[in-house]
Amino acid sequence: MIDLAIRNGWLIDGTGGLRHRADIGIQGEQVVEIGRVSTARIEIDATDQVVSPGFIDPHSHSDFTLHANRESHSSIRQGVTTEIVGNCGFTNAPLSDQSAAATQARMRSFTYEGPIDWRTFGEYLENIESGGITANVALFVGHNAIRTAAGLLGDEEVTDSHLRTMASLLAEAMDSGAIGMSTGLEYTPGIFGTPRELQYLAKELGKHDGIYTSHIRNRDAKIFESVQELIDLAKIGGISAQISHLNVRHDTNAPERAWERAVEMMKKAQSEGFDIEADTTPFKHGIGKMTGILPRWLIDEGYPEVAKALKDNLVRDRLRGDCDRYWRFIHKGQWHRVLLQSSPHLPEYNGLTFPEIAKLHKKDEWDCFFDILQASGPEMDDLILVGELFTEEHLAEMVAHPDFSLGVDGYTSIDKGPLSEVTMSQHPYSGHIEYLAHHVREMKTISLETAIHKMAAKPANRFGIKKRGILKEGNFADVVVFDPTNVRTRSTMQNPRAYPEGIQLVVVNGTVAVKNGDHKGSMTGKVLRRN
Repeated sequence: MIDLAIRNGWLIDGTGGLRHRADIGIQGEQVVEIGRVSTARIEIDATDQVVSPGFIDPHSHSDFTLHANRESHSSIRQGVTTEIVGNCGFTNAPLSDQSAAATQARMRSFTYEGPIDWRTFGEYLENIESGGITANVALFVGHNAIRTAAGLLGDEEVTDSHLRTMASLLAEAMDSGAIGMSTGLEYTPGIFGTPRELQYLAKELGKHDGIYTSHIRNRDAKIFESVQELIDLAKIGGISAQISHLNVRHDTNAPERAWERAVEMMKKAQSEGFDIEADTTPFKHGIGKMTGILPRWLIDEGYPEVAKALKDNLVRDRLRGDCDRYWRFIHKGQWHRVLLQSSPHLPEYNGLTFPEIAKLHKKDEWDCFFDILQASGPEMDDLILVGELFTEEHLAEMVAHPDFSLGVDGYTSIDKGPLSEVTMSQHPYSGHIEYLAHHVREMKTISLETAIHKMAAKPANRFGIKKRGILKEGNFADVVVFDPTNVRTRSTMQNPRAYPEGIQLVVVNGTVAVKNGDHKGSMTGKVLRRN
């Protein structure tokens, strides 16, 4: 007798092949039978349901919230059994004593009140494991963390000693199980990363056969230079590379056919033998850091000084013209496209667009923006915006492209309590369901079989996640059972904190994690180390 049998369902195995009727048998952590299945201790009837591999999010920031939500409530209820975290350069390790304080402040902003009792990347992975997790995680090490742990806080000179320290920190992370290194070159402090240091780190990464993923420097006016920088680093390091959410924001300063031409650059690099792909997100809306809009001449001074400077109306007047670095459509007066997701110091504005905040605050949108930043002081880097970034047409292009994995660029949350109050967006609650319900069923952008391939096997293969992403005998039993005709999100922009409908069963490493929408309290997730 085996442990678990899932019977009478439509099997979509993750390969991209057509669905077919098949039962699934699970023993321990593995799928042991497909087709005719033995009697089991637990029998699940999946009639009229799809049975697929658990979804793998190729671009998640759940390491921001994992310590406050080890049960992964919002993502596991969507069928996400593995998350690739540590993206855009931001990770919670490695740390120096100085950078530990900043990391603790960021984690505290996501309601984690525990100790930061790790310094190395290996110690950090052990901390995650020791506390238990519901879903699996694989981790990049972030360039920002490496940089700050090496004592680089801004655009100061990068010495040979800094380079050696950064390379040593990267090597330790890779030896501890990191799958690669991420950068966030549009954000502080990644924006200060020099070609010399990035090339040095790319060569070190190549020694460990790691993958490089990057939120590139620019995705509008300078998108081609930014894509070329990533391609050059892949060539210099002899490494695979992933362009994080390669897209072009609507109504900015992007050149004609910017996205198509950027993808052509990626395809040309592929034709030359370089392994470069990308991922996308499911929504027209995206999450961004509020400080990402600020110019370098201001943020170079550090956030406490920024808060002081914002008291000066002359500085504010200058910023109205100089904040032309990120989400540039606001300079066209399109503040209705921007919503404040979380502001711990002014929570009454959470979930509101800036015209709505302006009406309540009785000031214009720019002054509201500056006031919110100023109120957060040294913690302003934790302020998160949601912006309406893309058209439906552009979104469909990205979702359908065969070289794009399907991610969310969000993080796991929970629908009640303190964490729910600072994660006021749809991304945590419905991103993966958006692919199944909107892009597959409503828009018919891609088939369900293709979507599941791009949500499971493709990211597994991309990031070296072995024996996952495809349902076959001998692979780990990460499984989701859902109703393809009725799976839907209940989350909205105005009321985001709602779990989806239509997910019948989620299994992680052979253990039932979710049944009929209820979290079962399992903690069988693993840290998936490289090799």
